[in-house]
Amino acid sequence: MRLELVQQVFGSVEEIGPFVFVLRTILVGILLFVEGKFLPHRAAGQFAGYDFAFFWMMGGLTAGPLFEAKVSFINTVVIIIVIYILHYLISYIAVKNRPFAKIVLGKSALLISGNKLLRHNMAKSLLPLELLLSDMRTVDAPNINEIEAAVLETSGHVSVLKKSDYQPVTPKDLNIPTMGNGLPTVLINEGKIAKENLKKLGYDETWLQNQLLKKGILQINDVYVAIIDSSGEFYYSVKT
Repeated sequence: MRLELVQQVFGSVEEIGPFVFVLRTILVGILLFVEGKFLPHRAAGQFAGYDFAFFWMMGGLTAGPLFEAKVSFINTVVIIIVIYILHYLISYIAVKNRPFAKIVLGKSALLISGNKLLRHNMAKSLLPLELLLSDMRTVDAPNINEIEAAVLETSGHVSVLKKSDYQPVTPKDLNIPTMGNGLPTVLINEGKIAKENLKKLGYDETWLQNQLLKKGILQINDVYVAIIDSSGEFYYSVKT
C-alpha cells in the first residue's frame, strides 16, 4: 500500500486522487521554496532576459505534476536541476567573459545626449517616447533640457543623469562638514540588548540605560527597538 502511494506521488500515474493531489501540492510548494532560496540575488528590475526564461520554465515545470498525472515528480526534479545548472553556468560565464556577457545581456543604449533625443537608438530599442518621458518623471526629471544623458540599461530600466545646474546642492558644495553616513546599529531588539553591537561601539549597558532614562523609559523590556546612527542620533520605539 505504501509503495503504491509513493508511486502515485512521485511516479507517473493515469489519474490523481484527492489525497495524492494534496501531497503533490505540498511537494510542489516545498520545491518552489527551495528554488526561491537559490535564485540569483538581484534587485527588482535587474533581471536579464535569460533570467525570465529561467523563471517561466521553472514555474511551468514545477507545477507540471499537479496538472498532468503522467508527469513524474522525480523526472521534474531532474529537469529542474539541469535547467538550474545551465542558468548558473550562463551567469558564471557572463561574469568572467565580457564578450559573452554582451551577447547574453545585450548592450545599453544612449537615448538622450545633452538636450538631444537620439531617435535612431530609441527606434532600435523599440522604446516609445511616452515610456521614456514616464521614466524621466519617476526620477523627477520631466524636462529634457535638464538632462545631460539618459541610458536604456540592459535590464530595461532608464538611467537619467541631470545636468550639474539642475542637480540638488550637497553639503560639499556649500563647504559644510558632515559626519560619516554609515549604517545604523541596532542596540535593542524586542526587549533584548544586542551586547555585541554595544561593545563594538564602545558603549556599555549603563550608558544604554541612561539613554533610555533620558527618554523616560525605565525598563529595557518595554523597548521594542533602539537604534543609533553614525551621527550619534538615538532612536527608540516602545512595545505596544
